[in-house]
Amino acid sequence: MISMTTRKTLSTTFTYVAAIVVAAFFLLPMLWMVSTSLKTPAEIFTTPPHLIPHKIIFTNYVQALTPQFLRYFANSFIVALFTSILSLIFAIFAAYSFSRMRFPGRKLMLIMIIFTQLLPLAVLVISIYRIMHDLNLLDTYIGLIIAYLTFDLPVAIWLLQGFFAAIPRELEEAAEMDGCTGFSAFLRIMLPLAVPGIVATAAYVFFMAWQEFMFALTFMTANTMRTLPVGIMGYIGEHSTNWGLLMAASVLIQIPIFIIFGVLQNKFVAGLTSGGVKG
Repeated sequence: MISMTTRKTLSTTFTYVAAIVVAAFFLLPMLWMVSTSLKTPAEIFTTPPHLIPHKIIFTNYVQALTPQFLRYFANSFIVALFTSILSLIFAIFAAYSFSRMRFPGRKLMLIMIIFTQLLPLAVLVISIYRIMHDLNLLDTYIGLIIAYLTFDLPVAIWLLQGFFAAIPRELEEAAEMDGCTGFSAFLRIMLPLAVPGIVATAAYVFFMAWQEFMFALTFMTANTMRTLPVGIMGYIGEHSTNWGLLMAASVLIQIPIFIIFGVLQNKFVAGLTSGGVKG
């Protein structure tokens, strides 16, 4: 019969092995991407392939950082930033209403909000394209931001609803007994306590908007209005592809994501954890 100590050791070993496998699954492609971006064109196609470059070069990064690439970067940042801001503005009030107020159709509306995430984005492209075309919003930041809100806002509402629901009602009631109005209690009590959840939601929306490809490809057809995921598609040639340049551009796209996650890591993890438990 297996002893308790042996079971604990096996369980710990299995946990570490599983963590290593999952980490390798996600990290190896990224390491290969960085490695390819630092190789010479001849070394990229050597057989057998190797992860560590024999000769490290930064030529691909120099070639990638063109004015056109920086323009794509600015487009992506503007769209992702304002998508995050608008999503938070609408989602905070909607999520608070769902978590604190009881009104007819509340549960049905919550179900419909999460149901929108079951629809493939390809189903929405044609309808939204027609709307943007009629409103003359193609090749504009506003048009793409509105398109992103159609699938980012429901997720933001659903996430923040869980965060607000986890905050005890007694805190608001105590604030109102001390003379605060309902809206004042919301600003002074609820919002500060929900900061981790708000940060986590904002980061999630920003990540989704930053890396989105299908809507950007459809609505931003002008060369100067393309976002990064669509812009680097130009590095893929019809007959040949400059893989070193493509991988260098792909690495540069990831840098803002790692910076944001590194700065907001504590609040991001705290927000994801607190939203899962209702107080």
